Amino acid sequence: MTKLNARTLASLVHFEACGRLLSFSDAARELSVTTGAVSQQIRKLEDLLGLKLFKRQPRGIVLTPEGRELLLVTQKSVEAIETVVETLQKKGSDDVVRLKSTPSFVFKWLIPHLRAFNGSHPEIRVETFADAALLDLTSGDFDLAIDYSHGEYQDFDAQLLMQESLLPVTSPNYIPGADWQDPAIWKQISLLHDSMPWPGSPRDAEWRYWLDNSGLNHVVSSAGHYFNRVDMAIAAADAGLGVALARSSLVQEDLESGRLIAPFPPVQSCCSYYLLLPKGTVEGAKAHTLCDWLTTLAQRSGTGSS
Repeated sequence: MTKLNARTLASLVHFEACGRLLSFSDAARELSVTTGAVSQQIRKLEDLLGLKLFKRQPRGIVLTPEGRELLLVTQKSVEAIETVVETLQKKGSDDVVRLKSTPSFVFKWLIPHLRAFNGSHPEIRVETFADAALLDLTSGDFDLAIDYSHGEYQDFDAQLLMQESLLPVTSPNYIPGADWQDPAIWKQISLLHDSMPWPGSPRDAEWRYWLDNSGLNHVVSSAGHYFNRVDMAIAAADAGLGVALARSSLVQEDLESGRLIAPFPPVQSCCSYYLLLPKGTVEGAKAHTLCDWLTTLAQRSGTGSS
């Protein structure tokens, strides 16, 4: 009776690939070895078992009756191993939720709240990825995403997290003694832009939107300094470089501390924050738990959907 050892098991892996593909060269490509190495493994296995497993023919190989019988058992074993490995991998990642959003939202809103989530759900680990200024939603490397947009999605179950307003902010030391109600002040103000607020938007889209909705159509919106993230524009305002058009949810702490002031009233944005779950996400999955918690948090803060 032949006892299996590590070398025999390795040969059986090569045999399974050859039997399934009926080609030594195709099996070699799949296993990332040479055709000669595959052929040698099959010869060793046949010598060990004392059985002929393949008939070598001019156009390729075919299984012998013994080979077909052995392949049936080998394939079942390989499938069983793959099932166990997949189960173990899934079990190891069941407690992790991969959350993806923009750097500005992660730094200014999400991170300050994650401690509370960890306290109420210690069994769930949140791995947070701050993507580029505009999210890449085609990568498939996340379980839940938070995006700032007009809310048009086809491949995701989209849920409104919270509405947003646009609020001009600046340092209290910018233009000392300024009369912010004087229309002439706009000739002195340097506008600070987020040049990539949503996909396909013009560089000055948010400032143009705020000015038009504030009855300031005559103010030129294209001048000023541009940044590819709103938190960078906010930081520039804090440094006294000009007036940034901030998203209200991202500057509450700065306004409360007095680091920033808001000399003009907010305007409701044309975009909102949306929670995106890939279609087919199972109800009860950890991503749903985080999604529900974030929705409740936004509602309690008065910014969530009603």
